[in-house]
Amino acid sequence: MDIEVDHYSALDLPSGEEGAKLSEIDISKAYRKKALELHPDKRLDDPINAHFNFQKLKASYDILKDQKKRRLFDEMIQQQQQKQQQSKCRKMMSEPIFVPDISLARLEEEERIAIKLLGEIARIREILMSKKESSEMFVDKERVLKVSWSKSSEDYTCQRLRELFSNFGEVEHVIMSSSSKKKKRYALVEMLSKDHAAKAVSSCVLPGLLVVPLAGL
Repeated sequence: MDIEVDHYSALDLPSGEEGAKLSEIDISKAYRKKALELHPDKRLDDPINAHFNFQKLKASYDILKDQKKRRLFDEMIQQQQQKQQQSKCRKMMSEPIFVPDISLARLEEEERIAIKLLGEIARIREILMSKKESSEMFVDKERVLKVSWSKSSEDYTCQRLRELFSNFGEVEHVIMSSSSKKKKRYALVEMLSKDHAAKAVSSCVLPGLLVVPLAGL
């Protein structure tokens, strides 16, 4: 018996569990209806194929009307469906599951923001240096502080940050991230000297304000 031939489908009947529940009367009715459709007398234009298709229909009916053959066929259909389901499950289990590293993504985002802000400082310094007709353009990271805070806390401005960090020494530049959609805000504060920057890191205690040296990132 060829499992590749679905004898229920050959009679236009449902297969699998539904097919196994069909009565002999249901199968006989389906066969008679299909036999009238495929009978060679109604397909005189193609007698060879008509005879072949009718014999296939009769073979399927002979299997389904025999209780032992039908039971065996139902078991084979069930086993085939189980194998297909198991194969599908194995395929799903073998596929890699991508779990995004949220902490890594957050660090990469902060690094991009820091680089962008550092570029702003370099751009401003370049403008100032060009006015002084000097070719020296260098940003000392040890004098630059990365400042971050949550938007839910105090909304710091460049002027406010300059006032706060002036308590630790002279402030040269304050560059703030222009993005307002992020939950956290960022700024870079460039102090006049490394000592001033170190003093700000060790002494700055402000609620919701995180200050770290850019050189350590």
